Amino acid sequence: MFRQILCVAVTLAAVQAHGTFTIMHSPESVTFHGNEEVCQSLLPEIFSLTLGYTTKMRGSWDGMRITNIFDLPEAVVGVAIEGVTSIEPPRGKHYPLIEDESEETTWQALSGRLEERDNSETVVRINTADGVDALGRSALGELKLKPVNVASLKTLSLENESDRKFLEEIQLLDAFTNKVLSGITIDDKTDLYWFVVSALSPVIDSHRDKPAAVKEALAILNDALSRLSNAFVDAYKGKVIIAVFTNDASHVRHTRAAGDGVGSRVDNITSNTINASKEYDATYPVMFTIFLWFGVAFVFSLIAICITIADMDPGRDSIIYRMTSNRMKKDN
Repeated sequence: MFRQILCVAVTLAAVQAHGTFTIMHSPESVTFHGNEEVCQSLLPEIFSLTLGYTTKMRGSWDGMRITNIFDLPEAVVGVAIEGVTSIEPPRGKHYPLIEDESEETTWQALSGRLEERDNSETVVRINTADGVDALGRSALGELKLKPVNVASLKTLSLENESDRKFLEEIQLLDAFTNKVLSGITIDDKTDLYWFVVSALSPVIDSHRDKPAAVKEALAILNDALSRLSNAFVDAYKGKVIIAVFTNDASHVRHTRAAGDGVGSRVDNITSNTINASKEYDATYPVMFTIFLWFGVAFVFSLIAICITIADMDPGRDSIIYRMTSNRMKKDN
């Protein structure tokens, strides 16, 4: 009974917000809590804040808190599942997602934010739908696919075109997982890895009368995401943000065209989202340091002068009392 109620609640949340945003892993310095819905257009700002960048957004989103600014994540790993509203990942912190923009728009905003800081940072976007021919050699090195274990399949089949393409994308995802530990070099630069999986939706469409096939596809995808997450956590020794979100293009178009409905609601939430500081000039740290230490030196100098004057002997230390002694008065 509880399982049925939970499924209904998840379904209602998905209908209301059109998608899900899941944090599969975050270091101790960044905590995620609550269940407040979030706009997809805010994901670049959220990820930027976790990496220590300033943002231009105003407002607040209560789902994230940075507890230690001196131990921030070194990388962000984002996985976009296109064409679906929810995959219910087996672990992580889940939030309702309002899909107010496309996946590619979110990627461009986030990657642009990192590249404008330092062009030497690792910024990688991988669309598994491109296939092994296009991704034979990636930023992580040469990819080698392992054959699909046909015996492990219960309802999916390689003879079904949608199933075959889905399994090929899972193969590519696993190939990247196997290259993470050997292909990543840890340095003082922040890294961004972005994966796009788009073959799940056709599987769901082709097996609407076979719930078991859809359930098996979701289980295969979730297992692949868990392996990918574990590999990045090991590579970065836990100092990485790993997030998965769904993105349905039809809902994005509907949100933009809704006018006074969902669209205005998205605008209202966007204007009151992330509690971020304003953008500062590049010379701000230098000027701040100069004024800070000048102020410290001035305060301590003033204290020293006050203490010296308080301990002064007027008859011995001050020239004023010496020039106005009794002998000088008699001579006059």
